[in-house]
Amino acid sequence: MRFSPRTVQNNILFSEGLPAGRFQIDPKYTYVGNTSFTLHNVAHVEQHHFVIANSAKQVERLLWFQFEGYSDNNKYKYSCPGMESLSVNGLDFLLDADVMNIDEDYAERPSSDSAHVIDYLNNMGYVMEGNVMFKRMVWLDPNLRNELMIIYSEDLRPTGYSIPELTNGENTTDKRIQLFRILHERALSSFRIETN
Repeated sequence: MRFSPRTVQNNILFSEGLPAGRFQIDPKYTYVGNTSFTLHNVAHVEQHHFVIANSAKQVERLLWFQFEGYSDNNKYKYSCPGMESLSVNGLDFLLDADVMNIDEDYAERPSSDSAHVIDYLNNMGYVMEGNVMFKRMVWLDPNLRNELMIIYSEDLRPTGYSIPELTNGENTTDKRIQLFRILHERALSSFRIETN
């Protein structure tokens, strides 16, 4: 079943289906807009972008909703092995977290869904670059043909850590656990879900 494109009013994202619900975004975030496209010729993507940025329009925090579904011309299914689970007001999500360099990821995957986000933000006058940490939440429909990804990311610089410090060396695990616990809390506090 096809659903109408989602709409945003007063920082509330309305979705009629896949999944149905209302997503209330923290008012500190600015809604930058939405875009839709076909990803790698196999799936339709609809993205909605909310940001907290400084006076130079450098993105400090990003909340990105991505509704995605495979096209009728294929039989692919979504799979998210090894991810933790969490139920949020009736919606079941799979979760993970990591760190990355925006510029390196863009160079390696210039046609990816995340590259589309960077391009869209750039076209809207925003800058997102450098190292970030992110939390990803994935909802899957029962047929595993549609998903909602909610991705929350923050500029890594205020933490004082570099990516190597969080991925290599002694005490890396303790640093990651502590940092990602805080990231998890901020990610969940950035929006609220109301389901029908």
